[in-house]
Amino acid sequence: MIQHPKIGLVLGGGGSRALAHIGILKVLVREQIPIDFIVGTSMGGIVGVLFAMGYHPAEIGQGVSRVQQTSLFNFKNLTARSRQQRIHDNLAEILAGKTFADLAIPVTLMAVDMCHGQEVMLNQGELIPALLASSAVPGAFPPVNINGMELADGGVLDSLATHAAFKQGAEKIIAVDVYPELEKDNPWVDPLNGILGLELTANLFTGNGNGKKPPSLPAALWRSVRVITWHLHEQRLALNPPDILMRPDVDSFASLDFREIDTPIQAGVEEAERHIDALRALAGERRQVYDFEITLAY
Repeated sequence: MIQHPKIGLVLGGGGSRALAHIGILKVLVREQIPIDFIVGTSMGGIVGVLFAMGYHPAEIGQGVSRVQQTSLFNFKNLTARSRQQRIHDNLAEILAGKTFADLAIPVTLMAVDMCHGQEVMLNQGELIPALLASSAVPGAFPPVNINGMELADGGVLDSLATHAAFKQGAEKIIAVDVYPELEKDNPWVDPLNGILGLELTANLFTGNGNGKKPPSLPAALWRSVRVITWHLHEQRLALNPPDILMRPDVDSFASLDFREIDTPIQAGVEEAERHIDALRALAGERRQVYDFEITLAY
């Protein structure tokens, strides 16, 4: 019997930019590229779970957009906890009572124990708490308590957990990185613009609209976080390089702005097409026909 290499798909975190994963999945399905398991962080985990549950990529975009948009841009949801509860309620419409054991493709979700500063891999138990934990962006959502741990977004330590795929026995890894490049031409980005996509023409938070004034405290703190996380991201990726690394052109999208979904999805399709020969070569003669028998009720 021919032994095929175990292929892991790593879907990185990045908020709305992770909608590009849907475009990647469309091409993988069309080409029948086999996936033995998925490692997902934050929104990459949500997309990965819906795909592994059996939803077609063409449907996932509308579902994800509804879950996030109604929670982030609804003025009734003024607190982090109320926004998280709204996401919980929307996820419950399609995943209530579901566990990791219900997935057709094994999935591991990445989170961070904020009390002990340790990375946590979630692949057992109920899906919804794990998804909420993996996508609990600090400041936007509260940590989620699982087994006594206060868990937050896995991207706090690593938005593209290729190392976790290797730990789970992957022999070949396809990774999709949607973490934005470090801004250099315009380093003092408005925090609200970078996170929510809100254009602040008065440069309320940057204090650097004309290039002469020093950056404000919020802008300086935001820049510090960006520099630290960017270098950590690049260092960890260099230590655990995937066989195929795809980086869709989605840097211009704000992390939590889900008002437009078609463009990042198309960016994912285009990026996968650029790597089509490498994807086919990695799969070799092995192909997988994906069955999508359930439909999102949106």
